[in-house]
Amino acid sequence: MSSLHITGLAMIAGLFFLLGIGVPIAYAMIAIGLASLVWTQGWASADYLVGNFPYSSTAEFAFVIIPLFLFMGEMAYRSGLSERAFKVARTWIGHLPGGLPIASVAACAGFSAVCGSSIVTAATIGRISIPEMLKAGVSQRLAGGAVATAGALGALIPPSGILVVYSIATQVPVLDLFATAIVPGILTALVYAIGIYIWVQVSPREKAARTTHQAATWREKTRSLKSGWEILLLFTVVMGSMLTGVATPTEAAAVGAVTAGLIALLRGARFQSFRQGLIASGSSSAAVFMLIVGSGLFSLGFATTQIPQQMASMISGLELSPVVLLILLLIPFLFLGMFLDAISMILLTMPLMFPIVVENNINPILFGILVTKMAEIGNITPPVGLNVFVLKGAAPEIQISEVFKGAVPFIAMEFLLIALFILFPQIVLFPLSS
Repeated sequence: MSSLHITGLAMIAGLFFLLGIGVPIAYAMIAIGLASLVWTQGWASADYLVGNFPYSSTAEFAFVIIPLFLFMGEMAYRSGLSERAFKVARTWIGHLPGGLPIASVAACAGFSAVCGSSIVTAATIGRISIPEMLKAGVSQRLAGGAVATAGALGALIPPSGILVVYSIATQVPVLDLFATAIVPGILTALVYAIGIYIWVQVSPREKAARTTHQAATWREKTRSLKSGWEILLLFTVVMGSMLTGVATPTEAAAVGAVTAGLIALLRGARFQSFRQGLIASGSSSAAVFMLIVGSGLFSLGFATTQIPQQMASMISGLELSPVVLLILLLIPFLFLGMFLDAISMILLTMPLMFPIVVENNINPILFGILVTKMAEIGNITPPVGLNVFVLKGAAPEIQISEVFKGAVPFIAMEFLLIALFILFPQIVLFPLSS
């Protein structure tokens, strides 16, 4: 084993050691990357790189999309769009067996189309829907599992922050990722809804959820749409302008942020709401950019060991089928998702995995969608399970253990969808075939 290989293995071991003792992942990657550069390139070269890299790695105009989409999501949240999304869904489908949990899934899908964050989606929809579901007799297991899992749709349905970060890490066009994520996002919500319907039919404890309530009249349904028009407007402004070529992703994000701000004003938002939205989106943007810098330095240091290139060549030599190789590449995300958030996981793994994807002619857009699906699973699995803990904070009356148990059937649905997308990739890729 060469000294470069030893350095690469030491980098991986050192990174996990720092993470294990509680060092934030951005700082851990910066420390390990810098140490590797000093060791392999010398202090003078490392000093030059570190002095310029934080600016050069983030000073790209395309990165403006991150704070703009984050601000749009904050304004959508502060405008009360999540509440109105649930109201519309409840009016239209609340009378069905499992109607309230299914309405929660629909509300999460709708709010995800203007938010882009799974955590915010789960928290805002959960704050509204969980008390109503529990009052109607839905079990904590079904109510919590449905909202925590459906909240993860914010990681997939455009404008997804996770897909933006994947685009930054791999240089895959974000517009292509957004275009191909729409159908998987809708299909995921439909599978959740079907799963809930079957759940309440076969589970004795969900008798109350199985009971149908009086259906709303068509007049009431039509009237309810008036309270949800902002979501349709925002989604059309952002995704419509991008997919039709009227605006670039950055321009569409800017228009979306302005539109979300105007909607907030229309809904009576005060200066304090804008101030809080700017602070929250600014803080989140800073965290993302710090992760970009950290992953970039770690990638530079890791690239000097030649391990990514040699692994790509070695795996190509195994002549594995594309399906088997894709599954092998996705398995680590299942375990990493138990300990890392999705953005950290993507920025950490892409320097090693993406050369393998390119070398073996795996479609990078399909891979991005599948990685995002794995991130959805990571958001609801212990011990981290960010969506579960955020939901507990938004709805203190539920038990964390019950939510984790309730997430298990949805994880099975996720694996079913991932298998479907691997076996029939055109379900994902057909928007790019025209």
